[in-house]
Amino acid sequence: MSMSNKFKDTKSAKAYMLAGNARVTVVSLQTGTRFTFRIKRGKGQFAPHFVSVLTGSDNESDFTYLGTIFEGTKYVHGRKSPIRETAPSAKAFAWLWTTLHMLPYIPSNAECWHEGRCGRCARPLTVPSSIESGLGPECASKAA
Repeated sequence: MSMSNKFKDTKSAKAYMLAGNARVTVVSLQTGTRFTFRIKRGKGQFAPHFVSVLTGSDNESDFTYLGTIFEGTKYVHGRKSPIRETAPSAKAFAWLWTTLHMLPYIPSNAECWHEGRCGRCARPLTVPSSIESGLGPECASKAA
């Protein structure tokens, strides 16, 4: 991943994650553990966002449902998730989501990355400001 794909602040990370079709990778700098999460918005204007975690080697389809974000703020671990709430991946996402709402910066013991594609439409990002935010110019104007 390019250094420009690393989020520097929680506001940008949260906006990217709630854009509708986002993938983020969270890395613990203490343990080196990393998890990749997909956050997709359901259909409809006020639909919740569904969180999945990458559980296999296929970066496109090996995601397993983890939980739901309601009203863009509250994350709830899914009752129907085959992954327990105490699993490292579930704890990592819960920690990340809580951190994004409590702090203005990404803590120094972690990194949060996007994959270089727009968090809303999944097109490759080419404009430097878009690469930094994770949203293409057109999608950023619609998200505002």
